[in-house]
Amino acid sequence: MENYKEKLEEQLQQLNELIKTSNKNVAKYRDLPDGHIHVSKSHGYAQYYFVDKEQGSRKYMGSDGEKLVRKYIQRDYENAMNRKLKTLRMRLQRFICTYDIADLTGMYEHLSEGRRRYVEPLIEPGEQLIEKWMEDNMGQKNPFPKDGIFKTYRGEMVRSKSEKIIADTLEKMKVPYQYEPMLELGYSTVYPDFAVLNKRTGQTLYWEHLGMVTDPEYAVKNLCKIQNYEINGYLLGKNLIITMESADAPINVKLIEQKINEFLI
Repeated sequence: MENYKEKLEEQLQQLNELIKTSNKNVAKYRDLPDGHIHVSKSHGYAQYYFVDKEQGSRKYMGSDGEKLVRKYIQRDYENAMNRKLKTLRMRLQRFICTYDIADLTGMYEHLSEGRRRYVEPLIEPGEQLIEKWMEDNMGQKNPFPKDGIFKTYRGEMVRSKSEKIIADTLEKMKVPYQYEPMLELGYSTVYPDFAVLNKRTGQTLYWEHLGMVTDPEYAVKNLCKIQNYEINGYLLGKNLIITMESADAPINVKLIEQKINEFLI
């Protein structure tokens, strides 16, 4: 289950930035005389009246008073928005202080060994989750005869040096992966280069490396492959990761690390 605490903290930061801007906007109207605009309708048209709180008077504002009407209505909006933003911030701060989804897995992990033996957890603890994911996404399923010639840190044989670099980077950054699992895409079966697990969210993503993008036939074939992924719900930047290279532009290790940090950690 995804822990939204980090996203909630990002939302809190966004609220803080909005409040800073809102405070400045509110300050622009502090010198306006005390009063407000009353809006009524006559024959389907809006009519504006300035209500002076000090004098208790009400004055019709025609077209010559439009600028003042605009100021008061904008001021009222800014004040209302400022109050709403601060209320939301207060509520979110209180919620973040008490929210920790890890408490759910902790319910099982904090049981004694004797009790855990008889409990089937509703939410899989971290290590158990990874073990189950590895079993559910078995690798080395590609039936095509080309043998792997590069050995990864983890010991499997992969088909290219670039795939080894990706696998070893995933291993170094402690991202669970399986090499060439089987995936049903609609009416076709494919074997992605990697299935990868985001341990924080529990989401499975697929990683394809395109190694000859300057070859026209290869490029067209793989564009069709990517389209097939997306038609079946695997979208670039969401649950599908793509890396590319050519003879003139070899695989970029820093970019691999950036993608891992963005989508998998």
